[in-house]
Amino acid sequence: MSQRKQLPFLLSLLEDDSPTVREQVRTELKLFGPGLSEMVTPFRFELDDESLRILDEICQEVREEHYTQGWLSWLEIEDTKESLEKALVNLAYLEYGQDAESIPAMLNDLASAYLLWTEEKSVSSLMTFLFQEHRFKAPGDLTYSHLHDNILYTIRVREGSQIALSCLAILVGKRAGLELDGISIQGNFMACSFESEKLQMYNSFNKGRPLARASLMYIEEALRRNQIPPAEMKARVHEIVAQILRKTIDQHHQQGFHQEAREYVKLYQNLAHALRARGITDPFGFS
Repeated sequence: MSQRKQLPFLLSLLEDDSPTVREQVRTELKLFGPGLSEMVTPFRFELDDESLRILDEICQEVREEHYTQGWLSWLEIEDTKESLEKALVNLAYLEYGQDAESIPAMLNDLASAYLLWTEEKSVSSLMTFLFQEHRFKAPGDLTYSHLHDNILYTIRVREGSQIALSCLAILVGKRAGLELDGISIQGNFMACSFESEKLQMYNSFNKGRPLARASLMYIEEALRRNQIPPAEMKARVHEIVAQILRKTIDQHHQQGFHQEAREYVKLYQNLAHALRARGITDPFGFS
């Protein structure tokens, strides 16, 4: 196992003339694991631009390898809201690294602020708080990037996709003692609740307002005709994650970030394999 005291020596060999030595140095540095980035910080000022480039590349490879091995940990969590939160944190980690670990604290702060703000807890007041008082909203001019599906980015800039904003409401709601789920229907993803056993859906792109009763009656009638109880329309966590991954892959390709898209394709394939191993069939093609 590599030791910290070896770091200065290993870093001095990043640009060694021998390809064999350079490859051995990469191997030794990777043995430090995901803490490598922090460990090398005191030595960065001693390196030239090319050595820094190589070092950053190695650190990124370590993060991605470590991440790919552990990112599906949320599948082992029984509580669906905790599982969803862990999945979103893990996805944010790929983009933001250790900053993703701040997400639970940010959600706690939003929930605490909501409880101080309201005199009567309800799903409707939570939606008002998030989408009117705090002004979480759709991207300006509905111009999307891959970051709009990332919950950390959404919290920081108060702007996100329907699915990111709905997940935000679900997780803040859980902390406030309000039961919310997600539902994907007719090309939209919305937070939903079952108040007095009736389905209610909230549109994060319309200031969190509830869907018009006429629209809900149309949906409920369609479900009745197909003998589908409304509660069965709740999106499962792996369906939400699969949808986010597909959107993120598409957005990366549209923005010309093809290498980054391939990283998310790997995650999608890992998820597909894990679901098949569990005998899970779902509408996103994991059969």
